[in-house]
Amino acid sequence: MKENPIGIFDSGVGGLSVLKELVNLMPNEDYLYFGDTARVPYGEKTKEQLTGYVRGILEWFKSKNVKAVVMACNSSSAVVYEKIKDEYDFPIFCLIEPTADFVSYLNAEKIGVLATSATVNSKAYTKAIQKINPSKIIFEIACPGLVEVVESNKSDTYEAKKLVIKYVVPLLEKGVGKIILGCTHYPFLGHIIQDVANDKEILIDPAKHLATKVSESLLLFDLLNDQEKGSTKFYASLNMSMFVEAGKKFCANIDNARELKIGEITRVVK
Repeated sequence: MKENPIGIFDSGVGGLSVLKELVNLMPNEDYLYFGDTARVPYGEKTKEQLTGYVRGILEWFKSKNVKAVVMACNSSSAVVYEKIKDEYDFPIFCLIEPTADFVSYLNAEKIGVLATSATVNSKAYTKAIQKINPSKIIFEIACPGLVEVVESNKSDTYEAKKLVIKYVVPLLEKGVGKIILGCTHYPFLGHIIQDVANDKEILIDPAKHLATKVSESLLLFDLLNDQEKGSTKFYASLNMSMFVEAGKKFCANIDNARELKIGEITRVVK
């Protein structure tokens, strides 16, 4: 099992921000990354749709004999994780819990969350944080359009800044001390958010805390790979050239990405 790969998935390139943190902590591991670009964005999908997508992806990872799967997607972490986390014989990690644990002990009383509609509607961050620390005041804001901006490689445009201002300013007006990037696409926009907030320390990236959790868990279960250096295989279900171009901002060696049709990864999605 030590030599088996770790599976990572997201609706597109956003999960590469998680992959980057994982590789930084565990460069000796082999990774399989799947970006479901044919069905992006996940944040506007129903719970039933997301459950079907995730089960199909997990079945594909199972066929690849992964030793663990990382849900590098806040929407699926918020909506699907609790339902499917015990259905497989490999550990599944999500973004919400490690971040909630970290945030709960910060001095900041008011916490903002920028996320997709699916994540905000689930109130997953609010519930997870207040379960540990009920005194925290959480403001979650849905941010339609931000995922599409990142997926289309327009994260440095006027359009991107206009959307960021629209979503970030209301949080600043509420006096938040920290802002959680509640979608793995949003680190692509982190520099803009910091500029709008005029605060280089305001952001919390769940990817860092998730990567730490995965590393500690694999160490605990004696599943860390002993090889000197690992590798990563990339897959996307549509728009391969756009996936590669946008993804290079996080992963320089993404040119080996392969197209993986929906039919190849699922037997349950209709």
